[in-house]
Amino acid sequence: MLINKSEPSETTAGFNETSFSGDFLSTPQVTDFQSTFDTLVKTIPDGLILLKDEKIKYANFNFANMLGYSLAEIEGLTLSEVIASYQLENVLDRYHKRLRGEDVPAQYEIDFIHKNKINVIPASVSVGVVGRGTEKLEFVIVKDLTDKIETETKFYRELQLQQYFMDYLPDSIYFKDVNSRFIKANKATLTKMGLSSFDELLGKTDFDIFFDEHAKLAKTDEDEIIKNRVSIVNKIEKETWRDGKITWASTTKIPLIDENDIVYGTFGITRDITDLKKSEDIKNALYKISTAVTSLQNINELYAFIHSTISELMRAENFYIAIYHQETDTVSFPYFLDQVDAPPIERKAGRGLTEYILRTGEAHLIDAELDLKLREAGETSLIGEPTQIWLGVPLKFENKTIGAIVVQDYSEATTYGEEEKEILIYVSEQIALAIDKKRNEDRIIKYSEELKELNAAKDKFFSIIAHDLKSPFHGLMGLTRMIVEEYETMTESEVKSYLQIIKDSTENTYKLIENLLEWSRLESGKLKYNPSVQNMFLMVENIRLLLNQNIHTKSINLRNKLDHQSSVWGDDMMLQSLMQNLISNAIKFTSDGGNIEVSENIFNDYVQFVVSDSGIGIKEENIDKLFRIDMNFTTLGTHQEKGTGLGLALCKEIVNIHGGEITVSSKAGEGTKIFFTLSKPKNY
Repeated sequence: MLINKSEPSETTAGFNETSFSGDFLSTPQVTDFQSTFDTLVKTIPDGLILLKDEKIKYANFNFANMLGYSLAEIEGLTLSEVIASYQLENVLDRYHKRLRGEDVPAQYEIDFIHKNKINVIPASVSVGVVGRGTEKLEFVIVKDLTDKIETETKFYRELQLQQYFMDYLPDSIYFKDVNSRFIKANKATLTKMGLSSFDELLGKTDFDIFFDEHAKLAKTDEDEIIKNRVSIVNKIEKETWRDGKITWASTTKIPLIDENDIVYGTFGITRDITDLKKSEDIKNALYKISTAVTSLQNINELYAFIHSTISELMRAENFYIAIYHQETDTVSFPYFLDQVDAPPIERKAGRGLTEYILRTGEAHLIDAELDLKLREAGETSLIGEPTQIWLGVPLKFENKTIGAIVVQDYSEATTYGEEEKEILIYVSEQIALAIDKKRNEDRIIKYSEELKELNAAKDKFFSIIAHDLKSPFHGLMGLTRMIVEEYETMTESEVKSYLQIIKDSTENTYKLIENLLEWSRLESGKLKYNPSVQNMFLMVENIRLLLNQNIHTKSINLRNKLDHQSSVWGDDMMLQSLMQNLISNAIKFTSDGGNIEVSENIFNDYVQFVVSDSGIGIKEENIDKLFRIDMNFTTLGTHQEKGTGLGLALCKEIVNIHGGEITVSSKAGEGTKIFFTLSKPKNY
């Protein structure tokens, strides 16, 4: 029962004879209200209170617990003690108006104050009045909104995050219906498409934005996604725009499925990888040109290969290579492919645009207007047909201009710009190097002579490696003799097996001689130290390309964790040799599926580089032997790869020349870490 004269129960504390006069307790309105109130107390999960004279005359356990009070503590508290101060005036005003019978809201939201006077409890209240005359009470049902508000806040925050994701992610995000029409897109999508608002994109398809080449492929993909509920992840796409622009993108698309398990469209994220693709194309071009030097038979094949490679980077229908002969002051055109002009004969260096490049030693992008100005200024003279755009880049080797590469367009002035100019500049060094190497193959003979000259000073060194140079030839002679004498009786597989042994042996011997030559040049000081700013990130990426076959064969994960702008002060060729030796070593001693990582630690004046692998490691007693020439320490790799025993000795010499230090940390079976330091660039 709600009313009794005994001690207050847990659910009815405060509503007893000490709370109201005996006359009030016996009034009909209280008696009539009692049964209804008892039912509410037992069943309602919310808070319940009765108010008189702005004081709590009754509170159920749920309300007391909501505010952190016991039932005994909450009895007699005033509204000012439990209502937030910023809402108290409004609450009291409604309270008195309601008692006077005036029309005020019966349901609204207010903030209660917790017992600790810190926490605020948001709540929804439903208020009514019972009784008559001076014995009126207000009863209040209180519903705690904390969880609801937290849920709404969390939901709102998630919406904000989604909107932030849509607005600020640099990737294009878009939604399409089942007919591949755009229904939503983020800012990055609009910016990429050159649109100012989504209204310009709503309802359009890829056919309105791209040429059919890309639009048809995109539509086919989306039809497949919708039909078979499959996803497309990181697909590389060539985007051909309506204005003729070409971009590259990595796209992921998934089906949109509603609560009824019906596919109603697609969701896509597209990342622009145009710059990355160009960078990769340039790296591939450099790699192909560098390897072509040894694979092609003659210089003319190399010229044609260079043209083919440049054509993969830009339009090059009109392309030629010019070579400057300093001894005769003439210019020849060993490779000339042009839609208008015939190949010129070798001529005395004059005032043509080609000679302008050779004379200034700088790359120039020359349109028709600039061409005219140069002629009027006497800098150049017209040779052949004038072009709309002409791009020439000098070929330099050892800081000397040895020639030029040129592309030109007779009809379209926008074919070449600064971007194409930068690409040609970037690859020109490798092209010049390739041409010089092919024209000067007799340098191998010169290196052999240098080796002979060093022989007297390196008796101990040569005595150690003599066995490694001699042993392969014993095997080679034995195998070749066996093939010659027993060829008629050998099976094809036996011949092939012996030839493979001969191939592996000659390659290892060649590598040993190559390392020997480089080491000897370092020791004698004949390998000149020409320091400049070197980007180590790009250097590691170039080496990744060079060693890609070895990496792929072992399924090794090579991670380049250097900053893209990681720079040091050093000699390009030496540092290339250093990094290639260290990474090759790591590949050699890492098992299939292993990991190799190149990382860095930045200090005030220098950078510490770390080449680590998950390979077989090195026994502690062998670590001190690694950099010593006289120890001739070498072991077989995980695929039984042979080493020369000179690689790490070369690395130590190169690091020493650069004023750095090199150390090793390793345990057998736990991998190896090689640390070396290089100076930061000057004024860096």
